[in-house]
Amino acid sequence: MALEKLRKEDTLEMRKRLIGQSCRLFYSDDPVKIVRARGQYLFDENGTRYLDCISNVHHVGHCHPSITAAAAAQMELLNTNTRFLHDNMVVYADRLRATLPEKLCVFYFVNSGSEANDLALRMAQQYTRHDDVIVLDHAYHGHLMSLIDISPYKFRKLAGQKEWVHVAPLPDTYRGLYREDHPDPCQAYADTVQHLIEEVHRKGRKIAAFFAESLPSVGGQIVLPEGTRLKSQSTCAQQVECSWQTRCRQVSAAWGVTSGPSSCTGRASVPT
Repeated sequence: MALEKLRKEDTLEMRKRLIGQSCRLFYSDDPVKIVRARGQYLFDENGTRYLDCISNVHHVGHCHPSITAAAAAQMELLNTNTRFLHDNMVVYADRLRATLPEKLCVFYFVNSGSEANDLALRMAQQYTRHDDVIVLDHAYHGHLMSLIDISPYKFRKLAGQKEWVHVAPLPDTYRGLYREDHPDPCQAYADTVQHLIEEVHRKGRKIAAFFAESLPSVGGQIVLPEGTRLKSQSTCAQQVECSWQTRCRQVSAAWGVTSGPSSCTGRASVPT
């Protein structure tokens, strides 16, 4: 199979004509035409090799032979939805369960981070019968409308902040509100969450969920101060009775890119 079917100029012209303008290109003034990839490298139509530092979710590299072989084998055997009984789904769930804290033992398999976060939001709002959500500043949680509404990175450029969305400062001890020279930045950031909750309550509203990235990605790959999320979670549990739902987003901070398989378990807190 040919790696390049069109000249770069023709591909670019067709893209401008046929693809929506909101689908942006890397290096739009003179985009690189990538025709194949392997491991950590991308290759253009001339065979030039580039070290890929911007693809953000290929955490085991491009075209990993074990993954492509497994995917091809499964596609040849069966590719259907989850409503049919099959070993793979339950075996995989059991393997996941073995890597996680005991309370994390029930799974919903979805096809994207956006779908996962939309499901988490709907579950939290359905369970608590509340609508309001606390998120961290600069957060990105997905491209569905429901998730753009809780992503400051997105909604500030679009329709703006909804009244049911409340933004807490990103716990960044390098450029953030409280930095490394603060005597206790962890507690200081947790206190901002408490003050935010109190403000929400004064308005007669209730919180359904706290969405927090384990490792804020769009916000700058920020490693949260040790214990920040745990203290924030404890603060929330005390302030919001028994209906508090913590949502640990796991998309760009993908499996295996931190100290263990899941960055949700590396911060000494268990989402509930």
